[in-house]
Amino acid sequence: MSTPPQSPENTEPSESTESPRSADGPKFWFVALYPLVGGTALMVVGFFALMGMMYDEASFAVLFVLGAAVVIGGAHFWLQWILEGRDEPLPWQFPIVLSTAMVAGIFVTLFPIFMNVELPMPLPLVCLGFSLLGVFVFSVAGEMGADRNRLFFALGAILGAVLLIVGVTLWLDGRKQEESKEALSQDVSDFPHEIAVLDLDGWEPTGMWVDEELGTASIDYEPTDPSPELEGFSLALQSESMEEIAETGWTPLYSLCESDGGDQPCEEHGDIVIADMSSNTQDRFEARTEFTDGGAATLMTVMPTDEDDRQETEFPDIDMVELAEQIRAAEPGEDEEVVEEIFR
Repeated sequence: MSTPPQSPENTEPSESTESPRSADGPKFWFVALYPLVGGTALMVVGFFALMGMMYDEASFAVLFVLGAAVVIGGAHFWLQWILEGRDEPLPWQFPIVLSTAMVAGIFVTLFPIFMNVELPMPLPLVCLGFSLLGVFVFSVAGEMGADRNRLFFALGAILGAVLLIVGVTLWLDGRKQEESKEALSQDVSDFPHEIAVLDLDGWEPTGMWVDEELGTASIDYEPTDPSPELEGFSLALQSESMEEIAETGWTPLYSLCESDGGDQPCEEHGDIVIADMSSNTQDRFEARTEFTDGGAATLMTVMPTDEDDRQETEFPDIDMVELAEQIRAAEPGEDEEVVEEIFR
């Protein structure tokens, strides 16, 4: 008796699944386009923000922060929503990698600018670089079976790249400061005339420049413990040759004074001449004296001003004559010490 052939077992049709390339499609396009498009938009907004901050317009900085929050936050939740719809495991991890990369790109692009270091880094390309780095580490960690920790590996790689760029920026800033100090020290040693300093407690040098061709040297002073009255106020002490001043056609120490054919009121206090150089927008006074034989020193007031060149505070209660009496010639090597103090 023959047995009938057994029919093959019924198998349920397998569910159709997307290919890995199709499943990773949104991720690919976000990595390829989002940093470039978003970075370009933020670069444009950031340009106007920096221009506004130069004129003390804080609203432009707020605009950039809000713009960055909208771009990054919007893209983050949009991508997460797409991945959730595709039943992606842990759909919140991948958007975090891209959002962190964008924030890191903004930070390392602005950091050299605020450090005044020439390190050109276009924001879109920087954001793209951080995104590719984070996604690469995120993917490699997933293939190695570290699904739970791959987010931390990706964020660690981005953080490491940020620290590397910050370190390079600080190194370049230090080298730039050292080069500036060496150049200023050389200019000071080559200056053909004596340099005047302000020998007065409570004031410290914060800046200095020397122009050998003009024969002038200037030191900026600020109060060591500024009070509300002296907030933003500073002094500039300029040294130059009496003979070179006379060559301009003005009598030394009386330049632009009414007694010398000018239109500025001046007062004599012994060997010190106080010139009122005030304008309609700000108060400005100069104390002039011959601090050494043939050397003239001019102590000038510098008021804090707004974008319209109008002073922001009242002129402080200071005695220009008493300040000028503390002007003297720098002792040998003292001008180099001033340079060291400025760059300290």
